Amino acid sequence: MADTYLFLFITICVAIVGWSIIHLERIYQFPFFMASVFLSFILPQAIAIVENPGIGVTDTAVERMLLYTSLCAAMCWLGYQFSPNQKWLNRLNVDIDEDKLFKAGIVLLTIGHLCLFTIGRIGIQTTGAGTWTGPATILIFFAGVLNIALPLFLIRTLKNPSFVNIFLTTLSGLPMVQAIIFSGRRQATVAFLVTVGLCFFIVKKYTPPRLLLIVLIPVAAYIIPTIGNLRGRFWELVFAGKWDEIQMASQEGLEKVIEGNILELRNATLVMDYATQLNYYGYGSQLWNTFIFQYVPGQIVGYDLKNSLQFNVNFDLVSYYGYQTSTGTTLTGIGDSFMDFGFFGCLFFALMAYLYKTLWESTIKEKSIISTLLYVSLIDSAMVGISHGIGRFVNEFIFKTAVMFLVSYYCKSSDQNVPKLS
Repeated sequence: MADTYLFLFITICVAIVGWSIIHLERIYQFPFFMASVFLSFILPQAIAIVENPGIGVTDTAVERMLLYTSLCAAMCWLGYQFSPNQKWLNRLNVDIDEDKLFKAGIVLLTIGHLCLFTIGRIGIQTTGAGTWTGPATILIFFAGVLNIALPLFLIRTLKNPSFVNIFLTTLSGLPMVQAIIFSGRRQATVAFLVTVGLCFFIVKKYTPPRLLLIVLIPVAAYIIPTIGNLRGRFWELVFAGKWDEIQMASQEGLEKVIEGNILELRNATLVMDYATQLNYYGYGSQLWNTFIFQYVPGQIVGYDLKNSLQFNVNFDLVSYYGYQTSTGTTLTGIGDSFMDFGFFGCLFFALMAYLYKTLWESTIKEKSIISTLLYVSLIDSAMVGISHGIGRFVNEFIFKTAVMFLVSYYCKSSDQNVPKLS
């Protein structure tokens, strides 16, 4: 049955890609982006876990994971088919003063660079697992406002390529480009490419050739493990023209995934099996814990208070399976949505799809500037929701929505004519 469910998963994702390519503007919409991540990130791991289940993973557990993953992928399309609520479209269609919006962009740009500058001047504290802790985590979190400043200034540049607009766009995108080149950050790479592509479509109606899209998805499945292995060295090798080393690293990265020694999807499979076997679901507690972890600063309110606000959710995979998740890996959005809500967790992906459909309609049909900036800055958050977990998506959604609420409140115009993007 595992092969059958794997085939079902592939069929759903390929069908969504085909649905998108038929009308090229759909490649900038939520279902295509999500299907691309499922195919490039989840599929290689799914194939690996079918071939090499690993410690504690039963055939039933693999089948459950593949069925649930198929449902999550399908919900990304199904939820997108519902028409947006007109009341929400009206609320998003805010009259904006362009001069105030420009000033707000300057503020976001300044905050982002101040946070990054401060990080470079303080000692970064790390946990035993090597992850950041302390003030640096707060600063890097607020530096995320640059993800809103970049599309804001890039859209202005595409509409009016003045020196000031080009300069501010460059400043906004520079940290992201540095993260791509010097650190090999995969999320930064995706965020940058998606932001640029969406802005060009929204302003210039540019769409890439169909053949290029068909080629890019399997290439992404090949490149992602390579970047993960090489990090910053990937671009060093590219600029140096050392293609043999890149090819060797690519082969090693792909073999590492196919061998299945360390798979984030295995983490998800065992968490799902644990929840099912023990009837132990979080019912939203994992989402709450992720929210508290992100938004309650222990260094300010005290770690005892912070810990007391969190639920004691203990998925003890070591005792039950003899399996220890590897440092730096995640449960994926497949795992953490199931551990909270069981099979009903797939409805979260349908809800996300409906949200992005609303933002898309508001951006394209209503020409709302606020919806445009939200959509462009949030689309990579949805994609990361698959690889890093829905908790990660929720936190980024709350932050970016809150920032855009403040921006829209400041930039409201008395003019009744809503500014158009084209």
